[in-house]
Amino acid sequence: MAFDGRRSDWDLKYEQGLPSLEKPDPFYLSAFSRFVADLFPNGGTAFDLGGGIGRHALWLAKRNWRVTVVDISEVAIRKLDEKMRQLDLTLDLFALDAKEYPFKPACFDLIVMFYHFDRDICSRVLSTLKPGGFLICKSSLSWDGNEGAAPTSIRPLERSEILSMFPGMRLMHHQERPVRDRGVVEYVGRKPAVE
Repeated sequence: MAFDGRRSDWDLKYEQGLPSLEKPDPFYLSAFSRFVADLFPNGGTAFDLGGGIGRHALWLAKRNWRVTVVDISEVAIRKLDEKMRQLDLTLDLFALDAKEYPFKPACFDLIVMFYHFDRDICSRVLSTLKPGGFLICKSSLSWDGNEGAAPTSIRPLERSEILSMFPGMRLMHHQERPVRDRGVVEYVGRKPAVE
């Protein structure tokens, strides 16, 4: 699907409302508490890729994190901007395709990727993670092999594929399980402190 079509689809979904994307994901909260919180008691820098209306970004900003959010949906970024102002928080917001974001080396202590997994930019995403930083990721997983053909960047991950997508990361957590008619993979990795 072309960029304009994907943007239109997501804009429509966010205009109609997605209540399930308003609260932080339980896996995210658990992973943050277990792996990240104690190492960054005063916050840090975070990158929320495909951050939508900011369920994770707002949660982080309330805890003194400086957060950058990229999402293809202009509607989501507009709604997030409104919510951020209501809460008197500051976020760096970008309404663009993740491929267009100018990834800079070693900028972020934490990267959050929930249901936006683009194989084409994995190496760029990892390059923007600081040594010692964390990646918390949750994504769709092809569970029964009956998925239709789709572009490689949006096709659900295959079982264990995520482990090969983040070479050099120290594996902190990895779980794959069926959920309804598909699967989901939950992943936490840490970039080695010395490269």
